[in-house]
Amino acid sequence: MNKLPISATIITFNEEENIRKCIESLHFVEEVIVVDSYSQDKTIEIAESLGAKVIQNAFAGYGQQKNFAADHTSHEWILNLDADETVTPELEAEIREIFANLNDPNSAYQTPRLTQYCGKWIKHGGWYPNYVTRFYHKQSARWTEPEVHESLAKRNDWNKLEIKKFKNHLHHFSFPTFKSQVEVNLKYAARGAQDLINRKGKPGLLSVFIRPLGKFIECYFVKLGILDGKEGLFIALNAAYSMFVKYSIAYFDL
Repeated sequence: MNKLPISATIITFNEEENIRKCIESLHFVEEVIVVDSYSQDKTIEIAESLGAKVIQNAFAGYGQQKNFAADHTSHEWILNLDADETVTPELEAEIREIFANLNDPNSAYQTPRLTQYCGKWIKHGGWYPNYVTRFYHKQSARWTEPEVHESLAKRNDWNKLEIKKFKNHLHHFSFPTFKSQVEVNLKYAARGAQDLINRKGKPGLLSVFIRPLGKFIECYFVKLGILDGKEGLFIALNAAYSMFVKYSIAYFDL
């Protein structure tokens, strides 16, 4: 099949374990741009061997890196992936079908994301369908630039961005081990604490304990993480711990 005039963007730092399968799943697009934050492993070597264009840029934030990547694309339509995500064959077929009749630059597309945790696909606990906006026109939308949890927003006040949904999902290989989830949660907790201070100010001591408990109840019971077996339990516990660390940092250190 012919490649589509789409630019895929990926931001990376030490992603040698993931980057190959991510780029290989993008075989149907004409351009892959990798913005790397000076990786110390083989990320760059692998990406370039697969035909991606690699640009190094010091990390300033997730939204900032994604916007930097978009600014260096050749095509107007952008498909953004995290390095630990892959496009499934079903999603590729859906993108091809939609792109053949794509004529509205003010549309952006969300896709459901199915995450693998310690070798198991997780279907509950708020992890699925977990819609993420990944496909957009670069003249119509741009990533926000908070401390954490960037999102795609309309580029200008006059521009109305219509969000549509793909039916088929991305695969997300985020946490191959329990340790990897703890490490990621600690990294996000530190940034999340600063974002919390910026938005709401210093939390009270009661919040340091109540918020984690509420997070566990939400993940395990309300969002049915209990149905994912032992993995669902550990996911909920880790989410509560991450919340505890975030609020503790905001309370004591900021």
